[in-house]
Amino acid sequence: MTSLIFVLMLQAANTQFLVSTKAGLVNYVQGSATVKPATSVAPGTIVGTGPGGAVELLLNPGSYLRMAENTRVVFDKVELSDISVRILEGSMVIEANGFNKELPLSVTTGNLKMEIIKDGIYLFADGKVVVVNGGIRDASNGLVYTKGYQISDDQGYRAQKVKTFTTALELWSQQRDEAISQANLNVARSLRQVPNLPIDSFLDVWLFYPSFGSFIYMPGARYRSPYGYSYLSVGQGNYYGGGSIASGGSGRGGFSNGASTANSGSSSSSGGGGGGSSVGFSSAAPASTGASAPAPSAGAQAGAGGGRTATLGK
Repeated sequence: MTSLIFVLMLQAANTQFLVSTKAGLVNYVQGSATVKPATSVAPGTIVGTGPGGAVELLLNPGSYLRMAENTRVVFDKVELSDISVRILEGSMVIEANGFNKELPLSVTTGNLKMEIIKDGIYLFADGKVVVVNGGIRDASNGLVYTKGYQISDDQGYRAQKVKTFTTALELWSQQRDEAISQANLNVARSLRQVPNLPIDSFLDVWLFYPSFGSFIYMPGARYRSPYGYSYLSVGQGNYYGGGSIASGGSGRGGFSNGASTANSGSSSSSGGGGGGSSVGFSSAAPASTGASAPAPSAGAQAGAGGGRTATLGK
């Protein structure tokens, strides 16, 4: 690990900002982990969490990798135009923004080599991935899977529609996004008060906000995250919205320690195809939004969905 080297620092409204230029920066740590906040992860270095641990890592601006407890991941490439990460064990969620077919985010889990090609939410565990919302491509055969699909290789290659539900890991991820979007609003308003501000330097970048204790995303234009939260660009005059779409769907919200029938007031999840199984990460619920939320646990348990059953995680 190396200390964060900043590219730009300025004083605006008594707040300092630092700009991040590569993927793999540690944005938030809770509990047991092998990394510290505000450090960059070198390619090939394993990032791990222990019991009760949680880590948030930055990808390209607007995208996050959030690790559950008892999880290990490693970055193979960290250039913003060429990011590649492997999950070695445990569970993680990726909130993706700005990737496409030409410039995908490469993720390896087990024998699966996948490429995220669309904004969305993706759950990964050992040898499995669930597309909560978005689009992902199998690098080995070019097949593209969209909302509601689970792809696995634990018992031979399989791809099936499943009914997803909002889990503790995804709920914590959503709460982090909500808190970051609110911090974005504060920073954007503050920066607009600075005379002769070089606005181009604050478009589609990560900025460190000391009062929040983390990097936040500053978009280049109007932006709504995959969870449905609105972000303000420095060049915009007004904040344009608030609420959450919560994984792009409705109907099967909530999280639980087992079956996927409980509802969560602030979130809902996308549904899969009829007759599919329920899939999600199982854990106790985080108690609050932002950095103080208890760590989500690794693993996932499928509920009984009136058809096929699927288990994601250990």
